[in-house]
Amino acid sequence: MNRSAIFYGAIIVAVLAVILSVYYIVPGYYHILTTHDYNSGHPTHAVAFAVVAVICIIAALIYRPRSVVR
Repeated sequence: MNRSAIFYGAIIVAVLAVILSVYYIVPGYYHILTTHDYNSGHPTHAVAFAVVAVICIIAALIYRPRSVVR
């Protein structure tokens, strides 16, 4: 697989994970993927998505495209 594809894919997933992390921490919205109290904040889900975001950021740093020096 191309390094650029992994890099950009990891960036996209990281941004989505950060958005979902904020979504789950803010109370007052209907939160999907929860089994109880849909309208309260869910710190466990927020932390899980934050961890996914950090993993994707690390992957993006590892697979960033190399610059060509002439």
